[in-house]
Amino acid sequence: MKSIIRAVVAVAATTGLMLTVAPAAFAAAAPASAARDFDDSFDQESRNGLATVEAEYSVEGDDEDENTFVLRGGLYDGDRRSLARGGRCAYFEVQAASSDDEDWNVIKRVKQCGYDDTKYFRVTAHDVSEVRVKTCQISYRGWSTYKCSRWYELDLGF
Repeated sequence: MKSIIRAVVAVAATTGLMLTVAPAAFAAAAPASAARDFDDSFDQESRNGLATVEAEYSVEGDDEDENTFVLRGGLYDGDRRSLARGGRCAYFEVQAASSDDEDWNVIKRVKQCGYDDTKYFRVTAHDVSEVRVKTCQISYRGWSTYKCSRWYELDLGF
């Protein structure tokens, strides 16, 4: 539907025609829930650039209480060093909060150990009002994080 509207607007703009459409026509043409669905993507890396995430996400639903959040992407480990020389793994964490519970809860942790390799992941959560992510390096045998990015809060379209 959006691509058809863009095409009509582009044709009108290139031919010099003025296009007038009532906002109610757009609302009637698409289901109300589809009009509020949202998707986006992001890239994030640890502060030293040795752990990188590329991901895309979508939100189906139009409010904070009734939605489905889906995040999928890949975590890349760019640390060439061996464990003996201080090498670390790539680490990515996703936290979410709901309007009922304002505390941040971990919904996904991903760890990738192995230079020049990517670990793919997918996470689904329901009824989220906020989601935030961070990328770090982490020790091979434990959960001690290193050189983490700042928390990045995703725009969910609400």
